[in-house]
Amino acid sequence: MGRLAFAWVILLLVVALQVASPALTNQSIQTSPTATSFSVSIAADRMSADRNDTIAYTMWLNVTGGGQLQLARVNLTLEPDLVLQVNASVHPAACPILSSNATFATWQCSFLRAGRSYRWSVPALVAANATLGRSRLATATATELGSGSLSPRTAQVTVWIVLDMLSLSVQAYPSSTAERGTAVNFTVTVANTVPQSRVNASNERNFTAYNVRIAIGIGPLLDVANTTPRLVARANLTPGEIVTVTFPGIVAGGAANGDLVWVNATLLYADMANRSIGPGFAEQRLTIRVPPPLGPDVSSVAAVLAFALLAILAAVLAAPILGERSLTIDEVFLVHRSGILIQHLSRGAGVKRDDDLVASMFVAIQDFVRDSFHTVATLDEFAFAGRKAAVLRGQHVVLAALLSRGSPRYLFSQLKAVERALEAAHGPALADWDGRVSSLDQAGPILEALLAGRYGRLWGWWRWPRFS
Repeated sequence: MGRLAFAWVILLLVVALQVASPALTNQSIQTSPTATSFSVSIAADRMSADRNDTIAYTMWLNVTGGGQLQLARVNLTLEPDLVLQVNASVHPAACPILSSNATFATWQCSFLRAGRSYRWSVPALVAANATLGRSRLATATATELGSGSLSPRTAQVTVWIVLDMLSLSVQAYPSSTAERGTAVNFTVTVANTVPQSRVNASNERNFTAYNVRIAIGIGPLLDVANTTPRLVARANLTPGEIVTVTFPGIVAGGAANGDLVWVNATLLYADMANRSIGPGFAEQRLTIRVPPPLGPDVSSVAAVLAFALLAILAAVLAAPILGERSLTIDEVFLVHRSGILIQHLSRGAGVKRDDDLVASMFVAIQDFVRDSFHTVATLDEFAFAGRKAAVLRGQHVVLAALLSRGSPRYLFSQLKAVERALEAAHGPALADWDGRVSSLDQAGPILEALLAGRYGRLWGWWRWPRFS
């Protein structure tokens, strides 16, 4: 009897399950509705970075619409030169990391709710050997997983790896030694070294240097004109552009043998993201060389011969020495080969100047240029209104000096030295001069040095007083 009752109970359970099964089946297949849309975005905390810098990337996965994003995968991919720091990353709790290496990481997310924004913070290190001067790309991708086709979303951001675009150099002529009282020509050059082949309209700003500052330092044993620049500023320096500062310096007469004279330059600038680059530094040093005096031992034949030779040379050079010392220059004119006056200087404010005489002198010089400029690098002299004038016809300019004392022939060596200084400072500008005096900024200091007697080259180490 007990067995029969048990059989009836089993039979009733089977019938009940058959009746209830459609309803249970319908409930088991119900799921939460899928989100209607989602998007991914990425940002970096800087536009540019240097080697060994850290870039902080931030990614967002935004879920919109109704329901939830049940299963999704998020990837971050970096180009070479960037190294992921996964151990220092922060990710949503619903998105554990699946795999990672130096340039790639994957997170898998479950049941992300609609109307929420999920955030990742992932740092990356710029490699110590990263290639400078190019952009590096970071790509974020989010993909919905499950039935149906994949639906990836992608976002990207670039960071510029900075480049030392500008070169700095300081040069001197002569380049190693100098004698006291002589002139040394210095040139400070800053150039944007980015080749034009790498530049186009879309990336020129990446290769442009901004807020360029060139500070020039001059040693205490160098005398330079007051107009010599100590700070040169440029708003920008585009690829291939060059800034050159050229000026003469006179080695101080009190310099001792072995002393150093020097000019240095310091360079600072910013890249397109206003990141400061520098300072760069360059310096040119010259050693002062003083000719040794005659030794005390004159008993040997060699010493006697040397003394006799010096005596002969002194006698031969006595006339030029006295001739240069007797010169008094009242006016100096610098005229372009086209006949246009570039610069005119007088000896000083305390010297009475005859304006009519100066004007007539300039007209005479223009006639002189027009009649004889086919002859290059020649010297001449002529008398004018009771005074004498020395004229040098150079490659691109005519130099004329009006004297109130002395013979013009003793001035020719100085005029030639002035012409060489002008060519060294402004040769290209003089060759194709556009008429702008501002492009010949060193002409004034060079002519002032001539009026001050600093181009007297007698032995190179005597500095005669002028206009005392």
